[in-house]
Amino acid sequence: MEGSLQELLKKAWLGGRKGYLSPLSEAKAWALREAWRDAGKPDYGMCVYIAGKLWKIPEEGKKKKEHPSAAAVHKMFSKMDADPDWFPGKSCQQSFGPPSVITPTNQSVVARSAMAMSSRGKEPTYPALVANNPQALLNPDTGEVVSKKRVYAILKERCYDDPDNPEDTWENRSRLSKDALTDGAKRLRLDWAHFEQDRNRRPMWYFNNLVWTDICNTILPGTEKQADAQAMARKGSRTWSSKATRRRSTKLRGKKEALKQKGWTGVRVYWAPILTRGKLHIELLGENFPGETVEGAAILVSKVRTALNIRFQGTDPPEILFTDRGQGFYQTNSGAITDEYAAALREHGFRAYYGNDASIQPGSLQEVTLHETAVAWIRRREKLTQLREPWNETVPQFKARLQGICQYINAHFEVESLCQGLPKRLQMVIDEQGDRIKP
Repeated sequence: MEGSLQELLKKAWLGGRKGYLSPLSEAKAWALREAWRDAGKPDYGMCVYIAGKLWKIPEEGKKKKEHPSAAAVHKMFSKMDADPDWFPGKSCQQSFGPPSVITPTNQSVVARSAMAMSSRGKEPTYPALVANNPQALLNPDTGEVVSKKRVYAILKERCYDDPDNPEDTWENRSRLSKDALTDGAKRLRLDWAHFEQDRNRRPMWYFNNLVWTDICNTILPGTEKQADAQAMARKGSRTWSSKATRRRSTKLRGKKEALKQKGWTGVRVYWAPILTRGKLHIELLGENFPGETVEGAAILVSKVRTALNIRFQGTDPPEILFTDRGQGFYQTNSGAITDEYAAALREHGFRAYYGNDASIQPGSLQEVTLHETAVAWIRRREKLTQLREPWNETVPQFKARLQGICQYINAHFEVESLCQGLPKRLQMVIDEQGDRIKP
């Protein structure tokens, strides 16, 4: 009886979840904090000291013992203080789920990489961390990099700005927006949605008859400085930082002009999404393309014709083009088609979706039109496939990267559903009374 009681006590004090503190270590941590405070010392640096005196329960297959992080000790104390009935080993969690596919060692690698980027003034974005730590962020079960959510969890758990205050861990904090629609713009969008819905066209009609396309471009940075400026400009309204470092320049957002102006060193490469009948194609338009002009619109039409002829050999391709009401395609004020665009359509056997008058089509349909969703997919994959040194990427390399992006999207994204998705989006615009939707 005595032996079984001793085993029970041993399990109660020394047992626990692998990779975490045992109840005995938690009690030791509590005692060390009491002794620290009884000595009249401030809490600054306390968690670092106590973490060095504790050991986590070894994980399976790992012989070397590890200390907990100072941030983990800080969170444990917060948990203790918030619970008047706390005792060593107390846990309200019933199940913990499977262990992370990213090992603690690789999590430390990623955290150090992110903190090093931040200290150099570079934004530790998901694409940048994937580019710099491809093996550490690889899911061995799927062969793909882990999700953005998993990477962000590592940043929150393990990253900090002040080495002397590691318990002040990062949070995705607001900086020290989608553009709002005016009432007039919402009214135009609502009128357009009703107009289009009244045509009573089925999803498969759009699937079979429309070609969605546009003129897009990417600026390839020519120097590391320009690449850094682009990364700073891509920062959103939130950033990873400790509370005390929010005002530092390295934590603030850069100028958006860096994404739109190629400067003296960058190269602007034009390309076009061609979305139709459940497949996406990306056509490279090149460096010397005239851009969103009437000449550019005419060239785009010829490129679309060539691409469709290659894809639909022996079958009838779709012949109706849907584009934004951008420069080169339509007159800005009236919505009348430009002469050059109309001539190119006739020459290559196409017609515009709204004929010669697109005045019913608002200019603010960014999240509604199907090709804009395809462009968003492309931009997302552009980030994920970014080279480790993007300033060294050549135009041929970028073309090959675009081709890989296109193949990935067709294989992994719901492109067929997208090509049938306009009726659903029309109803969403109507439900929101012309306001923004989340397709």
